[in-house]
Amino acid sequence: MRSGVFSTERFPDNRGIAIVIVLWVVMVLSLLISGFAFTMHVETQVASYARKELKAEMLARSGIEVARMQLILGALSPTNSGFDALNQDWSTNELLYVDHELGDGIFNVKVTDEESKIPINRATDLQLKRLFGLLGADPADGDVITDSILDWIDTDDLTRLNGAESDYYQSLSPPYRAKNGPLDRVEELLLIRGVTPELYQGTPATDTDPARPGLAEVFTTTTTGNINVNTASAIVLQALGLDEAQVQAVLSRRDGADGIPGTDDDLPFHSADEFFAAIGNLDPATKQAAQAMVTVTSSFFTVKSTGEVGGVKRTILATLYRNGANVQTVMWREVREGT
Repeated sequence: MRSGVFSTERFPDNRGIAIVIVLWVVMVLSLLISGFAFTMHVETQVASYARKELKAEMLARSGIEVARMQLILGALSPTNSGFDALNQDWSTNELLYVDHELGDGIFNVKVTDEESKIPINRATDLQLKRLFGLLGADPADGDVITDSILDWIDTDDLTRLNGAESDYYQSLSPPYRAKNGPLDRVEELLLIRGVTPELYQGTPATDTDPARPGLAEVFTTTTTGNINVNTASAIVLQALGLDEAQVQAVLSRRDGADGIPGTDDDLPFHSADEFFAAIGNLDPATKQAAQAMVTVTSSFFTVKSTGEVGGVKRTILATLYRNGANVQTVMWREVREGT
């Protein structure tokens, strides 16, 4: 070989090495590009989910405002003046409350009259014992729960016969003290002696037994302290002291000929006097206790509004206080649900 002339014969493997290096570079670049593409895909999905989540929340808020407007219109309506019932638009409004389309999503609204429930802070021992019997509690257990609730609410440390005060709760793990004051939230019942999660939450129907409501469904702490007999359930009416025949008389009159609440043929009570006339005779003590609580109007309503966009849901629970045409929010809670 002549001097100064380059020959590839001295490096016979260079081409193979170059090809290997090129292949490695291509593979590394492919992995980098694939990782970048995957990251961008994930970020796009996250951004898309966040947009849907925000839209779903705004739809849920819109549902709350729709219910608020219906409550205001109900207060201003001359035909609904002086009473609140399940056949009124604030309660039953399929056009506005069920799968209502707005933008690229929907919202669903359910309005619950808080004064359809028993005001736990005003309930008497007899009303409580009746209720626990209706919920299937053993009489002895019902006595324990009743006295323990009343001990929790009263301002002293004197223990009722079957009740519990701080000395009982201090013996638990972890220990805590009796509140000795009214309940602020119904969930506080779970702290009280004898109240089990099953009793609080209720039980679903089985092949042999019907569903039973829980204390969460029949008690309220957000109320004027009265019970609206136009919206109260059968079990709440029985807890007031009505027997089965009297409850049936109320439902037959209130729910109309079709027996379905919230329809056009309903005949709600326009006054407490109409209600007591429909049920007939009550013993004096029961009637006196009922008269102190019975009403046909409501001021507190809990709205559950769920917005949905592309399978993403957001739910808001809001309790509204209505005073004439003025509706204020007294409780607001956002609930995250699965997609």
